[in-house]
Amino acid sequence: MIAAIARKEIAANVLSYKFFIVILLASLLIATSLFVMARDFKGRQADYQLIRPKPGEPIAVLPPNPLSVFAKGLDDAMARSFEISVIGVDVRAGRTSGNAVFAFFPTPDFLYIVRVVMSLVALLFGFDQISREKEAGTLKLMLANPVSRAAVLAGKWLGNVLSLAVPFLLLTLLGIAVMSFDPGLRLSAGGLGRLALILAVSLAYIALFLSLGMLISAVSRRSAASLVALLFIWSLAVFVLPNLGTLLARQVVEVPSVRALTEKKRQIWTREVLLRYSDETDIWERRIKGMNDEFDRLEEDYRLKFDRLVRLSKAVNRVSPAASLVYAASEIAGTGIGEESRLKTEVVRYKNRILEDFRTGRTDHPAFAYRYRSVGEVLAAGGLFDAAWLLVFNIVLLAAAYAALARCDVR
Repeated sequence: MIAAIARKEIAANVLSYKFFIVILLASLLIATSLFVMARDFKGRQADYQLIRPKPGEPIAVLPPNPLSVFAKGLDDAMARSFEISVIGVDVRAGRTSGNAVFAFFPTPDFLYIVRVVMSLVALLFGFDQISREKEAGTLKLMLANPVSRAAVLAGKWLGNVLSLAVPFLLLTLLGIAVMSFDPGLRLSAGGLGRLALILAVSLAYIALFLSLGMLISAVSRRSAASLVALLFIWSLAVFVLPNLGTLLARQVVEVPSVRALTEKKRQIWTREVLLRYSDETDIWERRIKGMNDEFDRLEEDYRLKFDRLVRLSKAVNRVSPAASLVYAASEIAGTGIGEESRLKTEVVRYKNRILEDFRTGRTDHPAFAYRYRSVGEVLAAGGLFDAAWLLVFNIVLLAAAYAALARCDVR
C-alpha cells in the first residue's frame, strides 16, 4: 500500500506545473552555480601557479581545493600565502575578483543552493500534502479503505522524496559529468567519494524540510495557513538561527581581533629591535627566539579562545538544520573551520622548522606539505554528528507528523 501511494504522489507531481517549474529553476541555478564556481576555481588555480613558492623559499601556499566548486567554505582563506620570516608568519590577502560587481552579488555555490533554494522547494512540495486532502475530503475517503494512517504518511513522504531526489541527483551528476571534460576540474576517486557524501547529506537536509512541511500540513486545516507558517519557520531556520549562535558565543567568549593581535606583534618587534638593538650575534639570536616564542604564545592563546568560540557557536547553531548541513558538507569537502584550524597549526610548525634552519645557517628549506584530513578523521571530529543530527531531525519531524495525523478527525 505504501508503494501504491508513493506511485500516486510521483505521478501527481510529474504531471503538475509545479514540478516543471521546480525542475527548470533547479536546472538554471545548478548549471549557473557550477559554471561560475568552476571559472572562479580556475582563476584561483591560475593565481596559485603564479605565487607558488620556488624550491627553497620559506612560503606555505596551498592550491585551491577542487571541491570548493561545490562547498567553497573557507577555501579562499586556506589558499592564502603564508610567508615565513624572522618575525613569524606574514599572511597575505587572498585573491579578490577584478569585477567590483561581484562584491555586491556574489555567486552562490552548490551548497548555498541546497541550503536555501532546495529547502524552500521541499517546503512547497510538502506544505499541502495533508491539508489539501482534508480540504478536498479525499483523506476521509482514503482512510475509509483498509490503509493505516502511517502508510498514508509514509507513502506520501516517500513519493515526494523521490520526486525531489531523482531530478536533483540527475541534474547534479550531469553537471559533474560536464565538468569532468575539463582536466583542471576533474575530481580524483577520493574527491568523488567526498562529493557522494556531500550529496547524501544534502538529500537528508532536503528530506528534513519535506518532513517539516508534512508536519505543519498535518496540524493545519488549510493549506494557506500551512504555507504562511512554513515560510516563517523556513526564514528562521535558514537565515536567523545559523547566525544566532555566533552572536551569543561572542557575548560569552572574548576573542581579540586579528588587528589587535597583529598590533601586539608589532609592539613586540618594536620593543626588541628598535629599543634594545644590539650588535652581538648571540644576544640577537636569543632575542629573535624570544620574540618568536612570545608570538607563538599569543597565537596559541588566540587559537584556544577562538576554538572555544567556535565550539560554543556550533553547539547553539545546530538548533538550525541549515548550520548542520554547512558544517558537515564543508568539513567533508575540506573547506571547513576544522580544516582551516589544522592548516594554521601546520603552518606554525613549518615556521618553527624554518626558523631553526635560519639559526643553523641552512638555506635549502623544505617545501611546505599539507595533507587534508581523511574522511574518517572528519567524521570523527564532528562531521558524523552533524550528518546524524539531520537524520534525527527527520525522524522527530516524521514522528510528530504521524502523531498529528493519528489525532486528526477526518470527518
